[in-house]
Amino acid sequence: MFDYSYKRESKCCEECVGKFIDTYKINKISREELKFDHCRYPICPNCSTYSDDPHCHSLEDLRLEDLRMSNIVILNGVDPIGNVIFSNNKVYRGIHKQYVEEYFAIYQICQQHGLFGRHIINTKIANDFSLEPFGLMFEHEIVWPYIYPFEWTLSMTIDAAYSVLNLVRKLDELGLGLKDGHPFNSAYHKGIFCFIDFGSIVRRKTSQWMFTEFINTFINWIICKTKGLGQDKVLIEEDISVHLTNEEQEQYNFLKTTTLALVSSGERIQAIELLYHWIRFYESQLQIIPCISNIPDSSLSSIIKFINDVQIKQVMLVSGNFANLCFRLNQNNTLVTVFNENPKYIDFIYSQIKQKTSNISTVAIDFLNPNGPNDCSRWFNAEIRFSSEMVILFNHFLNQTDFTELSRKLKLFTVRYAAIEIFDPPNESLIEAIKQDFNIIDILKESYDGKRLLFVKLK
Repeated sequence: MFDYSYKRESKCCEECVGKFIDTYKINKISREELKFDHCRYPICPNCSTYSDDPHCHSLEDLRLEDLRMSNIVILNGVDPIGNVIFSNNKVYRGIHKQYVEEYFAIYQICQQHGLFGRHIINTKIANDFSLEPFGLMFEHEIVWPYIYPFEWTLSMTIDAAYSVLNLVRKLDELGLGLKDGHPFNSAYHKGIFCFIDFGSIVRRKTSQWMFTEFINTFINWIICKTKGLGQDKVLIEEDISVHLTNEEQEQYNFLKTTTLALVSSGERIQAIELLYHWIRFYESQLQIIPCISNIPDSSLSSIIKFINDVQIKQVMLVSGNFANLCFRLNQNNTLVTVFNENPKYIDFIYSQIKQKTSNISTVAIDFLNPNGPNDCSRWFNAEIRFSSEMVILFNHFLNQTDFTELSRKLKLFTVRYAAIEIFDPPNESLIEAIKQDFNIIDILKESYDGKRLLFVKLK
């Protein structure tokens, strides 16, 4: 709820909210139902009046926390180009009218040169949706599941960095450029990393700011991950010197200064080549350790038979070593999300699917603390992004004693079924805890290493 008990000058904000409602034709929604983020400015950009109202926003700034109008959700953002919109299980990008000509031209250039689906998320002009005050509407292919950069491993971060540099190089050839160089504009999708912020592509050469941001995020993050640091952090701060030896700091300063000097002199391709070289140094230190599953084929066949029988399309595999299971499910055209708290295991799975058409998505995440690096205010929770028709959970019920809490956490991620690795014979406390949230369907007859699989259905 808004609190308008402010001094006279702050009433401009109420007028601006009214303008927003009128502009977006959402008069059915009262202004009390509109939730706004805190404004960064003491002066309302809409009417240039001083305000201490924390809900002060303007049409130009569009700092919405979220706006729900029936089946339409406009995401928050500060990009003047437009906004990302969700409607009817589709993702759109509305372009404001003053930018329509520019972004229609950018779209045509990208389409003509085959950038969509290779460097940029598949995008088309929407013919089934329009919304005021946007003058042009694009539809983007949905990325599912969406994996935040702080859930990438070192190998994934390196490939995401390469994908951004490859895009900048291609755009440079076409007379285009990028505004932003941070990891949150990239997403892993169907075996490759692609760029998802179409509004960040501009009709001018890539600026020095993009290269500075790339180094301060991608390069710094790669360095920290190489050193085993920063696994719980959203982004590494610009000052990385505390993590470097004197020799490393000297080399870092040289490479950063040289890169930005090349950009400043217009030699962007040489700057990109130097960044390639910089990343390859850390890539050469990456060790991929093979992880061969110890689950017998008979048990895997039982899992796959169950998935086929109940027609499961989305499966999440949690912890344990089940490399052969996720590859077999991929061959079965099942969408597979692999959760594991061990980044080396995720790197092995990722090494087998990268640059290939794949239904497997790898996530470096701890099932028991899935939102650890997430501050819960800016990012969507893991339970929302990775919810699947079936969860197959290895190890956790073998090593825990609080079965009730574990069962409830499992309930957050599955919408239908689960398969749980348990000891043989089963622990009675475990069974009772499971029964609070699930109906037991079957216990796998075959035992392996003193363990069995328990199949359950969500109540």
